[in-house]
Amino acid sequence: MDPISQLIVTFLHNILQALSSPLISLAALVGNTPLGLTTANAIVDTGWHVMTAVADGLLLLFVLVTVIGIMYGQVTGTLYLPVSQFVPRMLLVAILMHLSLILGQDLLLLNNLLCGLVRANVTGFIQQANGGQLTAGQQVTLSAILGVVFALTFLRVVFQAIKRIVFFNLLFVLSAPAFLLSLHPATAPAFVFWARTYVTTIFSQFFQFLALGLGLQFLLDTKQTGLPGFLLAIAMLTLVAEIPAVLARFSASAGANASGIGSLVRTAITAAALLA
Repeated sequence: MDPISQLIVTFLHNILQALSSPLISLAALVGNTPLGLTTANAIVDTGWHVMTAVADGLLLLFVLVTVIGIMYGQVTGTLYLPVSQFVPRMLLVAILMHLSLILGQDLLLLNNLLCGLVRANVTGFIQQANGGQLTAGQQVTLSAILGVVFALTFLRVVFQAIKRIVFFNLLFVLSAPAFLLSLHPATAPAFVFWARTYVTTIFSQFFQFLALGLGLQFLLDTKQTGLPGFLLAIAMLTLVAEIPAVLARFSASAGANASGIGSLVRTAITAAALLA
């Protein structure tokens, strides 16, 4: 191997070594969402309690305004919301607002359980793709370059996992006000959007990790090594990285069918909360 190729290989090998430690420590976030970083985190828990208190105040204000409207409607004979419809809806929303912490934590535990059923042998694949040793000449340089691309692509998936945790914490903290929005028909579409985004954010990890596990197992079974193995791995990781964007379209399409879907989401969340 000529000196230039040797220099390139050495440089890229050092990059791989530098990336390996943070990748190994952060790779666990791809297939698991620790409760210590989400619902069991002190800062997140405090934010949830603060926003729930704010939502309680807004709920009380909404109840007062609605009661005044009912009394005014009874006196003047104008249309008003019947008490038999308002009280059950108000009580259900109040219960769901305060159960949102348990509901969010149970959904995370379910997601972690599903991810735990997926086998993703990353170490075994890297050992197979590398073939245990580097070849000579320009193929070594290309292998090292592909190794760096593989590491950067996998790092992109890790960054997505971190971003998903931060976004989930935001949606979780806003869960009580989101349930409050379901009380009024004018704000129900906003609740539908939050609910779909919430569920999609949680379970996108499972679908992403499932694609990663199936892809790695497929590559291991086909025994692709060297350059073909790295190329297939890069293509597979690129596909895995695109899954959150595909699932985001589900939450973005909450437009025309907001009322019907809102009823369905409320029913499903109510059942899940009662079973929790």
